[in-house]
Amino acid sequence: MPTRAMLTTLIAGRFALGAALVAKPQSQVGAGWVGGEEARRSVTTLLFRSVGARDMALALGTVSALRNGSPLKPWLLGATLADTVDLAATFAAGRAIPKAGKAGIALLAGGAIVQQLALTRSVEA
Repeated sequence: MPTRAMLTTLIAGRFALGAALVAKPQSQVGAGWVGGEEARRSVTTLLFRSVGARDMALALGTVSALRNGSPLKPWLLGATLADTVDLAATFAAGRAIPKAGKAGIALLAGGAIVQQLALTRSVEA
C-alpha cells in the first residue's frame, strides 16, 4: 500500500474511533474494550472521552502535517506511544478486561503500531 494511502487509512480510523468514544463512550467501541457493565460507569465514560479526544487530536495533527508538508514522524511516534500504552494497559489489567476486548485492542492497537513504525521509516523527520 502506498505511504499516503496507509496514512489516510490510519488517520480516518483513529479519528472515527476517537469520535465514537467521545460521542458515545458506552457504545460498542467502549463496551467492546472493557465490557458493557464497566463501560457504563461514569469514571470509565470520562476516561473513554479523554482517550477519544486524544485520538482525534492525533488524527487531526497528522492530517495537518500531511497537508502542509510538515514533519510526520513526531505525529506517528506520538500515535505509536498512545497505542502502545493502550495495548500494555489493557493486558496489565488482567482479568478485568474481557478476552474479546484484549483481542480487539491487540488487533487495532497492535496493527496501528506496526503500520506507524513502518511509516516512520519512509517519511522525513
